[in-house]
Amino acid sequence: MDKNLKNQVDKIINFFNVGNYNKVLELSQILIKKNPNFDYILNIVGLCYQKLNDYEKAETFFLRTININRDNFSAQTNLANNYKYKLDFKKAEETYVRTLKRNPNHLSTILNYGNLKFLTNKNEDALKLLENALKINDKIVPVHLNIAIVLQSLGEFKNTINHLEKINNIDPTFTRSDKMKSLLIDYKDNDNHLNQMMEKLKNLKLDDNQKINIYFAIAKAFEDLEDYENSFKYIKLGNDLKFKNSNYNIKNDFEKTERIKKVFEKINFNEKPKYTEKIEPIFIIGMPRSGTTLVEQIISSHKDVQGLGELNLYNNISNNKFLEKNIFTNLELSQAHIKEITKNYINLLSNYEVQTNKFTDKTLLNFNWVGLIKLCFPNAKIINCLRNPKDNLLSIYKNLFDHEGAWCYDEDSLVKYYKLYKDIINFWQTKLPNYIYEIKYEDLINNPKFEINNLLKFCDLDWDNNCLEFNNNKTSIKTLSVKQARSKMYKTSINSFNNYKRYSENLFKEL
Repeated sequence: MDKNLKNQVDKIINFFNVGNYNKVLELSQILIKKNPNFDYILNIVGLCYQKLNDYEKAETFFLRTININRDNFSAQTNLANNYKYKLDFKKAEETYVRTLKRNPNHLSTILNYGNLKFLTNKNEDALKLLENALKINDKIVPVHLNIAIVLQSLGEFKNTINHLEKINNIDPTFTRSDKMKSLLIDYKDNDNHLNQMMEKLKNLKLDDNQKINIYFAIAKAFEDLEDYENSFKYIKLGNDLKFKNSNYNIKNDFEKTERIKKVFEKINFNEKPKYTEKIEPIFIIGMPRSGTTLVEQIISSHKDVQGLGELNLYNNISNNKFLEKNIFTNLELSQAHIKEITKNYINLLSNYEVQTNKFTDKTLLNFNWVGLIKLCFPNAKIINCLRNPKDNLLSIYKNLFDHEGAWCYDEDSLVKYYKLYKDIINFWQTKLPNYIYEIKYEDLINNPKFEINNLLKFCDLDWDNNCLEFNNNKTSIKTLSVKQARSKMYKTSINSFNNYKRYSENLFKEL
């Protein structure tokens, strides 16, 4: 590669690393005109389109890259990932397997294939792949991280912490491991980790993302030690930095809610369904940190129910071109649309080896799609989890999420988003009276047997004592509540807002 070409490639990579994907596409087009078979850059272009959620264009460039160079295993892995993001898990798996046949030691392929197995709740398969990756190279952070994530979801916290500590030895600046570890330990028993994190802040040169992780971890440590003043200090530092680095505008969520209401206010839900599926999904909805994981653990402990976690299908539909082009543009929802969405959901289920008619889908933001669920699956049950609003919003505010929107990290946006959630729930309750079952976290904690009995009756399930012993449920948990949901019920999180209200007079005052 001559010096001029290398400089151009370096410039493209720099723009890619800072997330300026449009600039990457602009510069890459110039380069590709002169070098149409430059597979390295074609792969980068595919990644840009993938980052911009244009999966069709991304696929085109990945395939073009592979046609030029069959040994570009990064492009093959990126193509497999692209199928995964499109929820075409079968094609994704076929592509991972094909890549590993040609290059059995390609770490990125092994890691991403393991991630697919984990995503579809095939945890043993995921661990087997990741342990193979460990044999190839045990000094790679993502290998230990992915193993830790799987082990954590299965409740194997001691082994999880072991891998997180190995990450710290390999790269002390990888503070995501500190954040994960903070959720698994009680600092009243040992505050050595808190001291280590304070030293990192003082002595290491951390970028914003590394600081954000460690701020939230330190806040958790101080909360355990009941030093709520310092806890809130670091909660605020983490949230402010996280929100500053986002380009979130709540106006987009308001517009989305209004368009949903315009589409569904025309629907007559009293009409007899055109077709019905035999399956009976149980959708658990609500704000994050409202008790949804606990409710799913209880229901999926029942012998006749399989817990699937967050399938996220409807949110994927809502964010892709299908909904934008076919529904939101004309504000019309046809039977053909409903049939296609139902088919997509059934296809997605085939990847999870569902063995019962009843299963849980705990995708929280499905509260936007209650009407769509009713049309696709007339036999579905919907449970909305409620919690004291200030406790709920505080619990969101003091946690760092992997996937939720940036509204979580700003007090004003949090309150507005919560009101938006209440608004859409009220809309569905008007359109579909008595369709949504509501359960309050505080009632469940204070009177579990009574509330669980009513919950099971709503789901048309007989009593099962296993539901009282939900903490023994071996279903994989992939949320921040993983440790709490594997413990017996406790009351310490009720009225938790009172611990912090003196440190911010304005905290959620609009509630």
